[in-house]
Amino acid sequence: MSTTTMTSASPRKVSYPSTLSNLTSNDKALFYRYGIGPARPVHIPIIHHAFESHARNKPDAIAVEHLLFNHSLTYAQLDIQANRLARRLHAVGVFPGKRVCILARRSTYLIVAILAVLKSGAQYVPLDAVTITEATLDYVLQDSKPSAVLVMDEFAHRVQSNVPVLTLEDTILVDELSNADATKPEDTTSPSDGAYVIYTSGTTGVPKGVNVNHRGVTNVISGSPGNVGMCPGMRVGQLLNIAFDMGAWEILGSLYNGCTLCLRGNTKVEWIALMKTIDIVIATPSILACHEPETYPNIKHVIVGGEVCTQALADKWARHTNFNNCCGPTEISICNTVQPHSPGYPISIGKPIPNTNVYILSRDPTSTRPVPIGQVGCMWVGGIGVSDGYLNLPQKTAERWKPDPFLGNGGMMFNTGDLGRWRKDGQLDHLGRADDQVKVKGFRVELDGVAAAMRTYEPVRHAVALLVGTELWGFITPSTVDLALVRTATAKVQPYYAVPSQYLAVDDFPTTRNGKIDKRALSGLAENGACEGIKRLSVRHGGVPFNPNLPGTPDSINEQPSYKWTRHGNVSPPSPDALSLSPSQDRKDTPHPLDQGRKAEEEGPETSYVLDDVPRMVCVEAV
Repeated sequence: MSTTTMTSASPRKVSYPSTLSNLTSNDKALFYRYGIGPARPVHIPIIHHAFESHARNKPDAIAVEHLLFNHSLTYAQLDIQANRLARRLHAVGVFPGKRVCILARRSTYLIVAILAVLKSGAQYVPLDAVTITEATLDYVLQDSKPSAVLVMDEFAHRVQSNVPVLTLEDTILVDELSNADATKPEDTTSPSDGAYVIYTSGTTGVPKGVNVNHRGVTNVISGSPGNVGMCPGMRVGQLLNIAFDMGAWEILGSLYNGCTLCLRGNTKVEWIALMKTIDIVIATPSILACHEPETYPNIKHVIVGGEVCTQALADKWARHTNFNNCCGPTEISICNTVQPHSPGYPISIGKPIPNTNVYILSRDPTSTRPVPIGQVGCMWVGGIGVSDGYLNLPQKTAERWKPDPFLGNGGMMFNTGDLGRWRKDGQLDHLGRADDQVKVKGFRVELDGVAAAMRTYEPVRHAVALLVGTELWGFITPSTVDLALVRTATAKVQPYYAVPSQYLAVDDFPTTRNGKIDKRALSGLAENGACEGIKRLSVRHGGVPFNPNLPGTPDSINEQPSYKWTRHGNVSPPSPDALSLSPSQDRKDTPHPLDQGRKAEEEGPETSYVLDDVPRMVCVEAV
């Protein structure tokens, strides 16, 4: 029989150690007041124990449903199937402390597999069979050292492994037909045991497996704000990539809290049909921006993370839902800060969640010295959500995980690599990546700061700044934005060398398989800009006096830009009276990003768009 235990928050030792000696007395007090999240016990610190409680108390409640296939499982049915599969795993040598890779697509089989691995006491490694490349699959199967692999039948041929491989459909069917033993296997799981391993994208090298334990996950999903309003009877969308830690948030949070997990399809129609049936959405801002809140009066709670959320997007959804913005890398178990957002209130990433600490320290990665309150520094996170490091990478783990010197309780803290700053009201501003710096004209430029400056022009929905070759590029949505005015707004905030020299506007940004903006695809658009449907505007400094009120403009370019249009394809230049750039095609001709997401799932993980699929774009060049 499952037992529930109580894990208390880390002891709170509010003192002023020597590590704070550089701060004023007031800043020392604020360091703890702002940075230490509230203490809260986690009453069920093991994920599947909470699920099992719901299976006992409400066995007929729907645990998971796939609207497209009209298929669902009750909590009792899901519990039985997971118990049988867990016993199968024990029979082939899977025990506590081991890992099991799951190669599957979004399906009820995936959910059974996840619970079975947890019930066996092992740690699951989710792999999206539709998008994972052969090279990454081979690497993960070797690096994670699984004791077994669970795979859907259609992908079984891709698994080359010396460990037992169980086909999900066949195994579950055989156990059902034979009425196999469905009692719960022996369970010795502790809160510190591993729950899952999420492999990072590997865009800066080989993928890194992040070792996440039960305690960190349940700290987020067991109460507000991390449970996003989840409770029995609520319907939670499973929208995100299954190998993404926010996908684990959807799946595990729903089952932990007794909700119905609703699996989406791939097409735009299937997405919309599902979203019209759910109460809770966990998404990236890029995904949420594809939808209008008025279309979904049923949605009650929304939380976004994984990338920057704009003020406009937050305000729009906060008028219709309980809207939260969050921040947190995979390494600290889903999220570490959350802001319940109100329309018109400045967007931030909020405050530390319970049992979590956030420190703003020196940008020197070798130093753990705090910076004064209100100054920019590097965000470190402590508390029970800090994961157990990277698999098989002790040196990289030692670089990012350090003993927490501020609470004196033996805990660890993690260097997120993000820049942050405390506001006077104790809210935290996210200011981009500490390593997101480039050199332009010999000056150091923070790309996220440039993007934030472009977003000061109100019509801009999303903005990204990238260095492409030697040029600083600004990418904007939507395509109807007046890019000349974007440049003017940016120049009011940034010095001249940090104002993009080239701009490109599209209806929607391409996204990765995890729903984040695909910056590699944007760079590709810049490098291949002379394609059908692009309007390009060169801005050359002529002899007309420039606006002297714009800051950061050197005398050498103190001139008014003149505009030169070039024509590509069948696009005509605008009239001399109109610098507002009009779209090149009717919106109905533009593939919807959700349809493109399906194409990405079918064809590979690189991006959810291809260049020819983005006809509505406008390009302006400032020289």
